[in-house]
Amino acid sequence: MECGWEYARLQRQQKLCKVCGRPLTAREPATRICGALECQRTALADFSRQLAERNRIRSQALIEREVEQAVQLRDRVMSQFGFNKPEDFPLVVIPAFTAELVSLPTQRRRTFREHLMALIEQSALPPEPPVPKQEMAAPVIPDQTPEAQAVLGMACSCCKGRCCEGGGDHAYLKVETIRRYRAEHPDQRPRDVLAAYLGRVGRRSYQGSCIFHQRGGCALSRDMRADLCNWHYCKALLGFRQTLPPTGAIGAFFVAADYGELQAAALVRDNQLLAIQPTLPRPDE
Repeated sequence: MECGWEYARLQRQQKLCKVCGRPLTAREPATRICGALECQRTALADFSRQLAERNRIRSQALIEREVEQAVQLRDRVMSQFGFNKPEDFPLVVIPAFTAELVSLPTQRRRTFREHLMALIEQSALPPEPPVPKQEMAAPVIPDQTPEAQAVLGMACSCCKGRCCEGGGDHAYLKVETIRRYRAEHPDQRPRDVLAAYLGRVGRRSYQGSCIFHQRGGCALSRDMRADLCNWHYCKALLGFRQTLPPTGAIGAFFVAADYGELQAAALVRDNQLLAIQPTLPRPDE
């Protein structure tokens, strides 16, 4: 009985290890975890699970907030145009790019130049044996109509290039990209290819994004871009693409959001952009 009282007293004073229950020494941390390796591992695993669950709940709350605000915004914009059928404008919430436009550091130019020179040098070598067809990954996006391409392009202009963030100082360019470009421009020598790409590098680029990500979008023409840049769409637009009819008019309401905050919106009807709001007011404005 006396031992039970002593144990309860230590618990109230928070001097027991939360994992194994043994008394803590004066040198052990105030986190109530003893120095035993197994207790440290158990406590770290518990903390990781709790953190993951909190992040999941927070992410779900942000998504619900985005959708709620997006629906309200769509209904308000529809009423301004006299539309009363929400089903004609399926809601598509896409990620928003919100980084700042900054001066391009010299080091980034140098890094890209070195990467490009290596690709051009490799492009002159015989290509690797082709991968057997059954082992090649299927295209993410199937063939699509010009109308669908135009509408998806409107959505991307609303986002402003979240998918470009991973481009860094390589712009997703690979040796296959340079080989394709040189095949389409047989009159260009290696130094011409180098000059063509370097000539598209501007003085300013979005911070933390692709070196070619500029205010007006990608500085590269379609024939100069990596294949990934020409066919990639975010998960939200992939889902929207799968719902499009094979022919006919397309309508949609695109909303670009960043961590629960709406950043931009676009209303599309009959393949035409009716309205776009590049900057949305804050809820308290």
